[in-house]
Amino acid sequence: MAGSWELEDFLPFSPQAYWRLFALENEAVWPLQPLLLAGGVVLVLFLSRGWRPSGRWFGPALGVAWLWAGWQFVALRYGTLNWAAPTFAWTFYAQGALLAALGLSGRLAFARRARAVRAGIGLLAAALFAWPVFALLDGRSWREAEVFSVAPDPTAVATIALIALAVRGSWTVLLCVVPALWLAVSALTLFTMGVWQGWAVLGALVAGLAACAARPR
Repeated sequence: MAGSWELEDFLPFSPQAYWRLFALENEAVWPLQPLLLAGGVVLVLFLSRGWRPSGRWFGPALGVAWLWAGWQFVALRYGTLNWAAPTFAWTFYAQGALLAALGLSGRLAFARRARAVRAGIGLLAAALFAWPVFALLDGRSWREAEVFSVAPDPTAVATIALIALAVRGSWTVLLCVVPALWLAVSALTLFTMGVWQGWAVLGALVAGLAACAARPR
């Protein structure tokens, strides 16, 4: 119908161009992905057995993941398609710096909290192991897989999951702001492209925030 508008009309790029970014990034950083997946297996197993990492090294390590995803993917890759990507990238840099600073200062610590520990570990496992196979489930090439610290969505989901395992502090809400905003924007983008994965992103956002808000018994 002449003069009608579809949601896709508001996207400055095609879905094919968007998913192509992940293939290019995966090709550029290979073989980093198997190492990240192997490290994720070890992390989930250790957390499931009650081990809690030291925030003094884990905060900076997670901060590096945000800096890398923000610069290498959001700024350099996504920036070729979306004029707003540089602004998004700066929020990634801020998140990475905040995680590193809180970790080094000793304010980022992990503890057992009955209501959030299972949800947090489950969401972390989804970010590390489910997100990489979404491309195949969507009928796309495995080259377009989204891996933690390489792609922004699983990085944001994993971060919220880890925040759910952290000791509460005045900074907790601050650490959730950027991941939550990015996931909201990503879900909207995926819905606009007509991709079912938007529901996975939205579900992870809601589940993560609920786990973070759960009070310890």
